Amino acid sequence: MGAWPYMKLGMPTLIEFGSLEQNVGLCRELGLHFIELNMNLPIFTPERLDAKRLRAWAQDSGIGFTIHLPEELDLSSFHPSIRKGHIERCKESMAWAAAVGVTVLNMHLNPGIYFTLPKRKVWINERYESEFVSALDESYSELYALAESLQLQLCIENTYNFHLPFVRSALERLQSYTAFRLTWDVGHDAKAGFAEEPVLLAYRDRIRHMHLHDCSAASDHQPLYTGNVPIGDRLRLARDLDLGVIIEVKTAEALRQSVHALRDRGEWMDCKRT
Repeated sequence: MGAWPYMKLGMPTLIEFGSLEQNVGLCRELGLHFIELNMNLPIFTPERLDAKRLRAWAQDSGIGFTIHLPEELDLSSFHPSIRKGHIERCKESMAWAAAVGVTVLNMHLNPGIYFTLPKRKVWINERYESEFVSALDESYSELYALAESLQLQLCIENTYNFHLPFVRSALERLQSYTAFRLTWDVGHDAKAGFAEEPVLLAYRDRIRHMHLHDCSAASDHQPLYTGNVPIGDRLRLARDLDLGVIIEVKTAEALRQSVHALRDRGEWMDCKRT
């Protein structure tokens, strides 16, 4: 992604746009630094975006990229062939990222499936916690070795699940790897009643990326300063840790609203491109 002498603000790829060019145009319009290429969209996959072309584009435009790996990845699947396929897709994506010059990849930790009982739900991965943690450890041992060899930051994002006991056990196992890195999604944390915050702060020195959006009673991924997320506090943490920050709202209108709100509150001073 490159280094800037100020906080780095980026945007997600938007589903309303049908091309990378449209996303780059909005990124330039708003004076942002980088775009997170979301591999859930078929147009942002290694098969559709040539690495050399994308690298040249980044160099010519001055706009960097991060990558959001597919959300369906399950590195703890109890089915070896499924787990192997997902590991291989991660490796392919990491090699592509390195060829582009991307250094940050964001990914979810899939908590698995749960059974809904009359009075509660039971997570299968909690019922078989030791197998879940062991499978995840085995998968990440391969991926972290590759991340270190390619000088990549493979960041696990909190997705309303870091407070679950069996997920905390997995994070405790993974933190033993020097390549263990995290993304703090501040809106997800708010939607979970800020139950993920203490877990993330316990690994403060491993946080390398941030997804910034607000959260209201209705939903998260709201424009900044429209909900209950302490935006200023989160931005101060991002500055302290030198994080890249994605303003992760889902429409061009919400993105413009959020950038204007940052400017109106003086937060834009440390984020501007020039």
